[in-house]
Amino acid sequence: MRIGNPSPPEPIRCDVTVVGYGPVGMVTAALLAQEGLDVVVVERFPQRFGLPRAGHLDGETMRTFQRIGVARAVELIARPMLQWELVTAEREVLSSIRLGQAGSGWKEDYLCYQPELEEILDASVRQLGVRVLMGTTATRVDQDSQGASVTVRATDDLCAPAQIVESAYVLGADGAGSFVRRSVGIERLDLGFKAMDHLVLDFEHDDPDRDMPQLPEVYQVLDIHRPTLAGRWNGSSWSRWEFAARDGETREFLESDTTCWKLLADWGITPEHGTITRRAVYSFESSIAAHWRSGRVLLLGDAAHTMPPFMGQGLLSGIRDATNLSWKLAAVLGGRAEDTLLDTYEIERRPHVRGLIDMSIAVGQTVLVTDPEQARLRDEKLRAGQTPRPPLFPRLVAGIVRAPDSPDALDAAEADGRPALQARVAIDGMVDRLDEHFAEPGWRIVSRHRPPDDLFDADQRQLLSMLGVEIVHVTRGRAQGSFLDIDGEYDLWFRRTGRKAFLERPDAYVFGTVRTIDELPALLDDLARSLGGHGWVGLERDSAPAR
Repeated sequence: MRIGNPSPPEPIRCDVTVVGYGPVGMVTAALLAQEGLDVVVVERFPQRFGLPRAGHLDGETMRTFQRIGVARAVELIARPMLQWELVTAEREVLSSIRLGQAGSGWKEDYLCYQPELEEILDASVRQLGVRVLMGTTATRVDQDSQGASVTVRATDDLCAPAQIVESAYVLGADGAGSFVRRSVGIERLDLGFKAMDHLVLDFEHDDPDRDMPQLPEVYQVLDIHRPTLAGRWNGSSWSRWEFAARDGETREFLESDTTCWKLLADWGITPEHGTITRRAVYSFESSIAAHWRSGRVLLLGDAAHTMPPFMGQGLLSGIRDATNLSWKLAAVLGGRAEDTLLDTYEIERRPHVRGLIDMSIAVGQTVLVTDPEQARLRDEKLRAGQTPRPPLFPRLVAGIVRAPDSPDALDAAEADGRPALQARVAIDGMVDRLDEHFAEPGWRIVSRHRPPDDLFDADQRQLLSMLGVEIVHVTRGRAQGSFLDIDGEYDLWFRRTGRKAFLERPDAYVFGTVRTIDELPALLDDLARSLGGHGWVGLERDSAPAR
C-alpha cells in the first residue's frame, strides 16, 4: 500500500512575527502585544540562555519596563549603580563619578543578572498572550505587497514538515549573526573599532552580603598591562570582571581554571567564596546594518547594530529600537497611518545609535590605553580633576520630531528630541510616577501652566481628539484637576530649559517644546505637518518631512 506525503500543517497567522527571543525580542513582543497586536515569536533554542551577557540598565529602559508592567519586579533583582571610579593598577582613585540621580523617573543606572531579568520578561510576554515558539528555527523569509512569511522547522528535527508563520511584518531581533538580516540581503558595515579581547568572569558569592572594601562599586582599572572593569553588584548575588587579554594569550589559556582564579585572587576572591558561573572571551566590535528595513522586514537590536560595551548601551539601544518601532507598527496595522510611517524608525534610530557607538569607541580608546606615556598623560589629567564632562546622549533630529533648524527649536537642544521627564506627581491623593496615572501610553502635553480652554482652534482640537492627547498640568501650587509636582522636578526642568510645556510622543520622547503656553497651537500645527508628511491618515501634507 502506498502512503502519500502528509498534508503540510496549516499556517500560523498573526499580525507580527518576531524572530529571536533575547531581551530585545521579549520587550518587542510585549510592547506590540500591549498595543493589541497578535504576536508570534520564533526562537531556535529550546530554552532561554541561562547565563549572563548584558548586565547594565538605565532609567530610560526602566521606564520601558514600567510601561510593560515589570519595572518594580526588575527593581528587586537589579542594583543601582551608585558610583563609577577610574583607578590605577594600585587602586588609587583618579576620578570618581557619582551616579544614581533621577533618570526617567528611576535611577540613572542599574546592574543586574541577565537570567533573572529574562525570567521576568518572559513571564510578562506570555501573560500578554504572545505565542512563543521555542526550539523553532527560521529557514526562510518571504514577502510581497500583502504580507510576509517565515518558514520554520523544529530545531532538533530539520527534516520535519515545514511550518509557515504568516504576518503583516517580520522583525529580526536575532542577534549579530541575524538570519533575518542575511535572508533579505542586508549588508552589515564594520565601523572599524578593533579592541583587544576580554575575558569576562561572572562570580556568584556564597555570601552575597560579604563586605568587599577592595571593590565597593564599579572600578575601571587603568592598568597598561591589563585594563580591567570590575563591578561588585550585578544583581543580588553576583559580581563581574572583564579582563583585557594580553598579546599571545589564547582563549584556552584565559578561560582555564588556573588563569581565572589567579586573576580573581588579586581581588581577594578564592574558590571558598563562591563559584565562577560564566567564563567567556569576547571580541568587541562595532557595526551597523546598511539598511534597517527591507519592505515588510525590519531589524532591531544586534541584528541592526553592535557596539563596544564601554558605555553599557548595546542592549539598551535595542530596547530603544523596540520602543520606537512598536507604536508606529500599531498605528500602521490599526489603519491610522500608512506604511511610510515605518521609514521614520531608521530615520530616527540610526543617527542615535551611531552617536552612541562613537561615544562608546571614544571611552574604549581612553580606558584601554597601553602605551606608558599616553597613560601617564591621561592619569595626570584625571588627578588634576580634568575629567571631561560626559556628553549628552544623541537626540532625535529627524522623523516625528520638530525640525531642529526651526526657529523655535534652535534654543531647545536640551529638550527637543530627548526622553521626556517623568517624575512623581499626585492627583486625588494618589502619589506615583506620572505614567502610572494613565491606563496606557500615548500622546501627552505636559505644561507648567494650565492651557486656556479657548487656546486651540477647531483643527487643533480635532488633532488632539484624533491622537487622544492628554493635557497634563503639573504645578507646585494647589489647582483643581491638576497634578501636584511632589518633588519639584518638573518645576526645576521648566526653569532649567526655559520652556513652559513639552509635547511627548507615545514612546516618551519629546516631539517639541514651547517657551510660552501661547505657543502650543503652533507646536500642534508642526506635529500635524510632521505626522501628515510621514503618512498619518487624515492630516494635510503641506510641507515636506525633515530627513
